[in-house]
Amino acid sequence: MNAPPRIGITVLGATGSIGLSTLDVIARHAEQYNVVALTAHRDVEGMLQLCRTHQPHYAVMADADAAELLERVLRDEALAVTVLSGNQGLIHVAGLAEVDYVMAAIVGAAGLAPTLEAARRGKRVLLANKEALVMSGALFMDEVRHSGALLLPIDSEHNAIFQCMPAGFTAGEVPAGVRRILLTASGGPFRTMPLEQLASVTPA
Repeated sequence: MNAPPRIGITVLGATGSIGLSTLDVIARHAEQYNVVALTAHRDVEGMLQLCRTHQPHYAVMADADAAELLERVLRDEALAVTVLSGNQGLIHVAGLAEVDYVMAAIVGAAGLAPTLEAARRGKRVLLANKEALVMSGALFMDEVRHSGALLLPIDSEHNAIFQCMPAGFTAGEVPAGVRRILLTASGGPFRTMPLEQLASVTPA
């Protein structure tokens, strides 16, 4: 009996903590996953180590100089990895036909364009980047609905809410029986402040 085809995955932000955790899980289930592409900003050494371990088809560095250096080192080591750079490289690997899942773990606004492309292409988007929703939530969710993409929130607070939703709930839909959701702040700078001083806290 033939084994099922492996799931193709792109990890946006592969050298960060979420990216590394994702790749650790993938490595434990290598028979199920095919690492198609990895991306990073300018951490050449970190990306080189990941290329040695996971042997992706593509490695993308947002920084052009870092991409040039990585390409040279990979060539010296005879590793058959195609190196791309910049925003267009990120967008390209997020929308590849052989990619089923996109882990969106790029910090800040830089992750918006490739994450949006993954949604447009109908991928399963594992969203660990809040900024995509903060900056363009309506646009992003319209693309998810239009393409049939599946959005799975990975960020801790979003994932906790997602798990509390009614059975069969899909991100972007109006959850049956839920009128509103209240998300409290985690504390930030006020976690260690004495209670008697909290009354004097201002928005500033």
